[in-house]
Amino acid sequence: MENKKKKRYGIIAALLLLVLAAGVGTYAWLTATQSLENVFTVGSFGHPENKPDPDNPEKPKPNDPNTGKAYLFETKWVDDSKIVPGATADKNPNVGVKKGSDDAYVFIYVKNAMVNDTAAPASTPYFTLNDNWKPVDGEVTTSADGKYLSGLFMYAKGSTTGVPAVLKAKDASDDVYTGELFSKVVFPSTLEGSMVATTPKMTVSAYIFGDGQKGEEATPAANAVAQAKAWAKTKK
Repeated sequence: MENKKKKRYGIIAALLLLVLAAGVGTYAWLTATQSLENVFTVGSFGHPENKPDPDNPEKPKPNDPNTGKAYLFETKWVDDSKIVPGATADKNPNVGVKKGSDDAYVFIYVKNAMVNDTAAPASTPYFTLNDNWKPVDGEVTTSADGKYLSGLFMYAKGSTTGVPAVLKAKDASDDVYTGELFSKVVFPSTLEGSMVATTPKMTVSAYIFGDGQKGEEATPAANAVAQAKAWAKTKK
């Protein structure tokens, strides 16, 4: 009888231990979870509604719609302009974005393929930068007397530190434009017919890079320059 009681008490004690263990296990699995899903964007640039005003290149020209949905404009270029030594030809590249677009850094690469290998830099057609633009250090070609022949240039209105300026579009009340990189191509008087390339071309290409993108560089402006340099290599 005594043994049966002891065995019964042992079974009850074991069951109590199992219940306690189950209770401990329940509290051990008490957890809480939460998820946050965030959608990222790369930003956007819209095409200006109108072309820039040739007489005020930082403003749109009313009633001159941008039907080609362009960012890069040349409002004074005349097709098949003649190469005349000692003369000039109108060519005025200007970049614009639609109001409400992301603020941006803007670059233009100029590829000058107007002469062949027999032409010295002094005889190569050149251009003069307008006020809103500066060369990107180490990325331009000039003649001995400092005339610009080709290369990478940055929008730098108001910048005095050698870095690009931001083209402010996000809070603008109207479409915004950089203003013209240059206004004319000059043909040196020493340019001879034998120096002209078989198909003389000067190609301008625009690169628009959204502000605020720091990347691996110290600042968004430095990152924009680094990305523009990489892009320019594909245009050479």
